[in-house]
Amino acid sequence: AAADRFLADTTRSGYRIPYASQTYSWGSNSSILNRAMLLGLAQRFTGDARYRAGVVDAADYILGRNPLGQSYVSGTGWKPLTNPHHRFWAHQLSASSPPPPPGVVSGGPNSSAMVDPVAMTLKGRCAPQRCWADDINAYALNEVAINWNAPLVWVAAYLDSD
Repeated sequence: AAADRFLADTTRSGYRIPYASQTYSWGSNSSILNRAMLLGLAQRFTGDARYRAGVVDAADYILGRNPLGQSYVSGTGWKPLTNPHHRFWAHQLSASSPPPPPGVVSGGPNSSAMVDPVAMTLKGRCAPQRCWADDINAYALNEVAINWNAPLVWVAAYLDSD
């Protein structure tokens, strides 16, 4: 039932993502990727190719088919993530710090908890899917976390296995 609901959400979204919220919460990309995982499992259990297409659509969004034309993954796409909010991958703040390695996913657009200094400059001035900045100081928009990266790895492995 949940997989069918998420699949239906893709048809109602201009960017064909399994996410129907009118606001984008902190870590919205994680929500999209977790739903893509569920769609992938539904395809494996049922053999229905429509679920796989939903996974592809979600991956396309994360990798740049979105209102910003932004790949939310470092080292991937025409316009990749370069300045995540991270203590070690802090090249934006100090040339002696390294940039992020390929494969780090940003939390993504966040229109509901715009609490950091960068997000505050966007508050009320961006559509929900456009409330994002590639800036190390944008922790509410551009934070990275292992629990957000894990579903990206699962989705990539799933798509690679087919």
